[in-house]
Amino acid sequence: MNPANSPLFSARAARAGGDDDAAAGLQRAYANQGMEIDYGSKRFLVIDAVQEMRSAMNATLSSFGVTKIEYAHRATEAIGVIKRGNHDVILCDYDLGNGYDGLHLLEELKLRNLIKPSAIFMVVTGERRARMVISAAELAPDDYLLKPFTGEELKQRLDRIYGKKMAFEDLDAAMLNEDYFKALAECNERIAAKDPFLLDFLKLKGKIALTIGDHGMARDTYQTVLNARDVPWAKMGLAKALFHLKDYSTARQMFEALLAENNRVMEAYDWLAKIHQAEHEHVEAQGMLQRAVELSAANVSRQKKLGEVAMRNGDFDTAVKSFQQTINVAKFSFWRDAGDYSSLAKAHLGKGDVMEAAKVAADVRREFRYDQKAEMLATVVETQVAIKQGNESRAQQLLNKAKQQFAGVANEVPDNYALELAEACYRLGEDAAGGEIVQKVLRNHHEDAAVLERVSNLYSAVDRADLGQAMIEETARAIVGINNEAVRMAQSGDIQGAVQKFIQAVEEMPANVQVMLNAVNAMLAYVTRNGWHQEYMETAQLYLDKVKSLEPASVKYLKLRDAYNTARRRFRT
Repeated sequence: MNPANSPLFSARAARAGGDDDAAAGLQRAYANQGMEIDYGSKRFLVIDAVQEMRSAMNATLSSFGVTKIEYAHRATEAIGVIKRGNHDVILCDYDLGNGYDGLHLLEELKLRNLIKPSAIFMVVTGERRARMVISAAELAPDDYLLKPFTGEELKQRLDRIYGKKMAFEDLDAAMLNEDYFKALAECNERIAAKDPFLLDFLKLKGKIALTIGDHGMARDTYQTVLNARDVPWAKMGLAKALFHLKDYSTARQMFEALLAENNRVMEAYDWLAKIHQAEHEHVEAQGMLQRAVELSAANVSRQKKLGEVAMRNGDFDTAVKSFQQTINVAKFSFWRDAGDYSSLAKAHLGKGDVMEAAKVAADVRREFRYDQKAEMLATVVETQVAIKQGNESRAQQLLNKAKQQFAGVANEVPDNYALELAEACYRLGEDAAGGEIVQKVLRNHHEDAAVLERVSNLYSAVDRADLGQAMIEETARAIVGINNEAVRMAQSGDIQGAVQKFIQAVEEMPANVQVMLNAVNAMLAYVTRNGWHQEYMETAQLYLDKVKSLEPASVKYLKLRDAYNTARRRFRT
């Protein structure tokens, strides 16, 4: 039997395709009918801008015993309420005003880890077109409900979702702990057993595969779904997998097909822009992102990306507009970042609007007055303004101040802030200082494509593209050399020497994920051969914790974490 032929698979597919009546019937037939939920003990949050709708929802919820209800009328208020509470169910209107919707709110809540895995997040909407956007979204809610609806209809949906939440309880814990291998194993078991929630397990398996970078597995998983049913999220997932596998042509066709079906599947625009960039079609990438922001202007990452692409294309008017919108949308959110102000200032300077750029520096000092890193960045912006004005003496004074500020926070400064300082150094002829900053960034991120692109753009901006490429290649060779030397030491029997070599490398490159993982690998090899070593195992744990904070989905990290836990059990039982 094709796994996609399970009854609940059909129910999910029916809902995704818009056949709500068929879906509801199938779900009722296969829901956990024996489960009685005590809704009087559950904490509800209703998010809706309209007072009358909040009042109506109160009556609807009361009809099936809900007594603990809180309310919010906008996203920022909702986040504050959620921080204070421990809500079991969040009912959120799709349209939250100013271009911000329930999916944007859900994304922020997930990224900030503000809602527990067992919480239900349901979107309520009066727009039938919204359901296709919701069904294709990357961070989809647990369900959505079209207005108007009765208390019985809402209760039936909640009953079904609670059944699913219980089925996914073990997986929720694994996902929360970022134990992706355990989650994958559980998914595979449930899929093989033709679980009633089969489609959900296939969807989660595809998501995990994309997260850990196993794009072949993701492709095969989503293709399994599509072989049986035409569901938008599976098309989206398959297209993403094909992009990562560099099958840009097929991926492009799939994203375009999604937009042909529904032009508000916003992720498709973002991925089409990525394809254009991968194929060096930067003007086309900008056009695709502009189409997207015209439909949905309240997405921070999309506005920021549009600004970056526009800067690359020399379209400073669009860059100014996009970075300003980025700041406006992010101002009271998780995405608030002084780096966006710096980007706005550079766009103003690109237009020759020095006074506006100077105002941006003042804005940074006001908006981030207690942030030393932002203070340093504001000084860099002022340096750039002075350079544009031709006031070299003031520019040099400001650069000296920025370097002093940088010295106090060098290990905490985001890479993009550091690279802005490096560019200012190069523009004032301080090549050694600029090169030292760039090299530190490169040594910590020698395999990070985004960082390498930023470095290349920096050197192109100061007309030193050849030097930038040489630094990138030299840094990569140096790190490979360290690794090769340590491997030779280990192969010759000097595992302890290899461990010390890697520890020294980590001290020099404290944020380099690959170097830390190589060090852990060497320490585990030492323990396997020579027995327990307390200091090495403590250091390995420290490095693994650091990598988890930087790249929790790294397959190498996940394997080494399992190997570390195995070693602990072996020697400490």
